[in-house]
Parts: sequence; structure tokens; C-alpha cells
Amino acid sequence: MSAATHLPVAYKCGHTEDRDLSDKPAGERARSARWYGEHLVCSRCFKKQQGTDSGDRAAREAKELAEATEVAERDGLPPALIGTEKQAAWALQVRHRMIRNAYAELVEAGTLDDADFQATVLEPAARIDRARWWIDNRDQPATDLPDLLADPGTIDAGASTENVA
Repeated sequence: MSAATHLPVAYKCGHTEDRDLSDKPAGERARSARWYGEHLVCSRCFKKQQGTDSGDRAAREAKELAEATEVAERDGLPPALIGTEKQAAWALQVRHRMIRNAYAELVEAGTLDDADFQATVLEPAARIDRARWWIDNRDQPATDLPDLLADPGTIDAGASTENVA
């Protein structure tokens, strides 16, 4: 008798769907189903989050990018980051989200005042113009942003990762 290849997965959105796990070894299917349930949403919710078609998603992403650029200019951050066009656009959105979340968790919660936030987050953030840094740190907790910015590591000033002939 062979192990089941379709398992019910209770996703974090609350919905349950059968998922084809035939591409996983039999001994890993149950663990994979649990992981999917803890980290993903069902296919209906995923489609709803992404927009019904690529036009909706493109419009939403363009709106988010415009908002991130506008806020960057207002806060004195470089509106353009170094990287490929796709990396730069994504990193602008990541930076915007990280700074917005840090403001909510640090200033609105009363840990920092606006002047301290300016000094410990916005000013150091203005010195990081590499898209890669923002993308690499996108999953860090918002409360860690001041520490990350205080010691951003080597940002390879002037070095390019592009192939140059």
C-alpha cells in the first residue's frame, strides 16, 4: 500500500484544501503539509491577495512604487537605489515597508520620539543606496532596524555586481 499523495492542508487563512504532495518523498509529505499550513494561504486567498489578473497586480505595484518614491523624497531618502531596475523597484517598496513598520513599532508605541527616529533610522537609511541591502534584510523585525542601520556591514562602496566587459 502506498502513502497518500493528496493531503488536506489547513492554511493560515483558515481554509482547508487538498494539496498534491506527490513530488515529495512519502516520509516528508506530512511535514510538508504542516509547513504549508503554517506559512501559506490557500489558493483562493492567494489569488485574491495577488489581484485577479496581471493588470490588477501591475496597477497595485505601480501605485505602491509611486507611494514609496513620494515618501522617500519627503523623508530625505534616495528615491533611486543601485541595482537592476527590478531590484531597485522592489527594494524601494521593501524600504518603505520597513521604515513604516519601524515607525509604528518604535515611535507610535512610545519607544522613540520623532527626533530619535530621524537620527537612528532615517539618517542612516539615507546612506544605504544598495537595493541588495534592503532586499537581504526585508524579513528582519521592525524593532531591529535601528541596530541594522547602525552597523549595516560592508556595502561595497562603488563596487558593482554587474558583469562588465
